[in-house]
Amino acid sequence: MNLEFNIAVHLLAFLTKHADERFNSKTLSELICINPVQLRRVTGKLIEHGYVETVRGKYGGYQANETTRSANLADLFNLFTADRSQGRLFTGNTHSDCEISREIANTMEKHRKQEYALLMNYYKTLTVEDVLHETLASV
Repeated sequence: MNLEFNIAVHLLAFLTKHADERFNSKTLSELICINPVQLRRVTGKLIEHGYVETVRGKYGGYQANETTRSANLADLFNLFTADRSQGRLFTGNTHSDCEISREIANTMEKHRKQEYALLMNYYKTLTVEDVLHETLASV
């Protein structure tokens, strides 16, 4: 999980709740409690993949569309976490004299892939609408 994934889920849940309204990036960034630059980075991907509509101009902004409510969290998780370099993930060195140091990264990479698969399977069972209902139920 990472911040952009959380921003995406928060944004889509908010837009689902307010489906008949349009919000500019300044307002949304304040409501989601993030920097407008972070919001635009996330909304760019969401627009590109059809999860959000945008209208430019004085009365423009971001708005839910027909896929916002049913967006699957596994798809969003994949969109915001797959192929993202997080810097160095593993210890060890393939040129080390220590056999553990040489191989530990390979072993841990297998576990990282299994972890990712477990998360994807978990998130496949959830939609933005599920998150919205769960969030509102705790109010």
